[in-house]
Amino acid sequence: MKGFAMAQIEYPDLVVVGAGLFGLTVAQQAVEHAGARVEIIDVRDHIGGNAYSYMDEETGAEIHKYGAHLFHTSNRRVWEYVNRFTSFTGYVHRVYATHDGEVYPLPINLGTINQFFHASYTPAG
Repeated sequence: MKGFAMAQIEYPDLVVVGAGLFGLTVAQQAVEHAGARVEIIDVRDHIGGNAYSYMDEETGAEIHKYGAHLFHTSNRRVWEYVNRFTSFTGYVHRVYATHDGEVYPLPINLGTINQFFHASYTPAG
C-alpha cells in the first residue's frame, strides 16, 4: 500500500469494511470515544474512498481520481470535526445560463425573472 502505513491488529475490537469517509469516521470515533482497537480493510490501495485525490508528480496538479467532490455543511460541529483532519479550499457554486447574449443566474428566482423581462416584480405581485 502506497501513501499510508497499515498495521494488522491481531484481535481488533472492531473491523471496519471500507476506508471511505464514513468508514474512517466510524473507526476514528470508535478509537477516540471507546478506546477500541480498530482494523480497517478496503479493496482499494488508498484511504478516502471516492473522495481520494493525489498530487501528480509530473505536473504538481491535484488529481481527483474519481471526480471532484464538494463538502458542504451548515452544522458548526461537523465543520469543526472535519477541520481536525484536513484543510479546505473555498468554493462558491454559481450556475448561469445565456439567452440571446444575456447571462442569467440559475436556479431561476425573482431576480432572474426581473432581469429577463426588464421588470421590477415583487413577491407581492
